[in-house]
Amino acid sequence: MPDQRGTSSKRDSGYGHSLRNALLTLIDRDGTTTSTLAARELGESTGTCSFHLRRLEEFGLIEPVPETPGRAKPWRRVAATQANLNRELEDVAYATWLAERHSDGEDFAFSEVLALTEGQLTELRARLRRVLRDFTGTQPSPQTTATAVVIRAFPLRG
Repeated sequence: MPDQRGTSSKRDSGYGHSLRNALLTLIDRDGTTTSTLAARELGESTGTCSFHLRRLEEFGLIEPVPETPGRAKPWRRVAATQANLNRELEDVAYATWLAERHSDGEDFAFSEVLALTEGQLTELRARLRRVLRDFTGTQPSPQTTATAVVIRAFPLRG
């Protein structure tokens, strides 16, 4: 369920958690890790690392390495599409920004579920692109700040 900033608490707990981010960094560096290796490297308990590795699996970010002999359970990154990587980058960047922001008035988020025809969705996409194009010529200066603008519009399939 979205909070007042329009973010999902499930997403916040996955990407905004420092141990989970450290586990992903470890897997990215080494290719795989186990809860035992991660615990040793990160100074955490094996049980804590195991718990957070399973949570990352629930988020679809990692998976157990198949057909591994013995008791060790190594984890690896799930092969990701570019869209998944972009979404993960947006989520990590937003979680980092939330942790470091200076005031509550620095962002806004809203969402709406609309009943649109295919033509209306096409028009909405074109209008939003025109609005963003109005701002793309702005040059960096001491008065401007690089700002992420994320817009998603897609048909809900039930």
